Amino acid sequence: MNPVIDTRAQAVANVGSAAAGDRELGSITLPAGGPWTIAGIWGQVVQAAMAAAECAGGYIRIETQSGDISPNPAPGKFPTGYAGSSLGATIDVACAPLFIHSVDWEAAGKAVIKLYLNQNIAITTANQVVAGIIYGKGRTEVKPAHFMDVVHTTKSAASKSAIGTITLSEKAEEIVGLCFQIAQDGVLVAGEELLGYGTIESDDLDLVPGEYPANMAFSAGLGTAINNSSYTPPSLIPVSIPVLGGSRIDCSFIYNTALTNAALVSCYIAYR
Repeated sequence: MNPVIDTRAQAVANVGSAAAGDRELGSITLPAGGPWTIAGIWGQVVQAAMAAAECAGGYIRIETQSGDISPNPAPGKFPTGYAGSSLGATIDVACAPLFIHSVDWEAAGKAVIKLYLNQNIAITTANQVVAGIIYGKGRTEVKPAHFMDVVHTTKSAASKSAIGTITLSEKAEEIVGLCFQIAQDGVLVAGEELLGYGTIESDDLDLVPGEYPANMAFSAGLGTAINNSSYTPPSLIPVSIPVLGGSRIDCSFIYNTALTNAALVSCYIAYR
C-alpha cells in the first residue's frame, strides 16, 4: 500500500490589481514539522467589473521569504489563464476553472512564502484573486475512492460559514480526494463575482491547515440580461490524509465578496 502523505493546503484571497504589474496577495507560513513537499500551486482570477475590450489575468508568482525552500522557486511564474475581452454593453458571466500546476519543492517547517498576481495588461477595475499551495510529506498519487459523501448549502455572506459535517464510514482509513463546488443559485446580479476557497476541519483529526480551492470561480457579468457561464465538470483534488473511522469532517467556505442572492456551495469527500 502506498504511504499516506498527510496532505495540507493553504490559500490567500485578495483584491488584485487594475494596474499592470505585480500585486502582493499575501504570505503563507507552513506548519512546523517539516520538511514539506510542495506539490501544487494554483490561482484563480475573475473580473469584479466587466468592461468591453479588457482582459483580466496573468500569472501567479511565488517568492521565498525565509530562504529555506529547495530549489529556490525563482523564476516561479505560473499562468492563471485569462478572462478575455468582450464587445457591447451586455457581457455574460465568465468561468475561471481550477488548474493546479504540478511542482516539486522541499520546504522546511515554518518556511514563509509570498504570492503575487501579475496583471499583464491594465484594466479599469481591480480583479479578485484566490491563490494557494498544496503540500504534504511527499507527492500524492491519485487513488480510486471506495466511498464518497457530500454536504451542500446556500450562502451569500462573504465570511466563513459552515457547509455541513460529513461523518466518515467506520471503515475509513484515508481521504483520497476533495472537491468544493460553487454556482449561482438565485437570480444573477450584474457586477457580482463569485469566488473563494473551502476549508476542512475536525475535532477528531488534525486537518489544519486545510484550505482548498473551488472547482471554479466566476467573473461578474455586465448588463440587464446576462447569462451564466457554460458547465464546468467536477474535478477532485487528489489528497492523502489519514483518518479514523467514524470521524466527523466540518466543511466550510469563504467568499472573497458578499452576494446579493445566495449561491450553492458543496463539498465532496472521497475516501478509502
